[in-house]
Amino acid sequence: MKINLMVWAVVLLCAALFILCDGLSAHWGKTGSGRSLAIVMLLSPVGYFAFAFINTRLNLAVTGALVNTIVVAGAVLVGAFVFKEEVSKAQYLGIALALVAVTLLNVD
Repeated sequence: MKINLMVWAVVLLCAALFILCDGLSAHWGKTGSGRSLAIVMLLSPVGYFAFAFINTRLNLAVTGALVNTIVVAGAVLVGAFVFKEEVSKAQYLGIALALVAVTLLNVD
């Protein structure tokens, strides 16, 4: 199953929206920032609409695997670079393996 460029763009947009919402939720949880919570409430439906769009082009197993794998890797990177959380070498290896998995999901 080859995924066309438009679907890949929506997959990356969807994952980016979910990662952004995760980061803003964490910020809200740590600071109580109402602005962060408000942005999450506005962006979350857009992310789920993007997920639904992807699911019209791909089956749920592939859609979920692609988006969620990218979200997990992205959340670790946001934690490391934005929140200055410590990430181990094993966790970076996990991110690399996740990217390999995303690549393999796109192989015919």
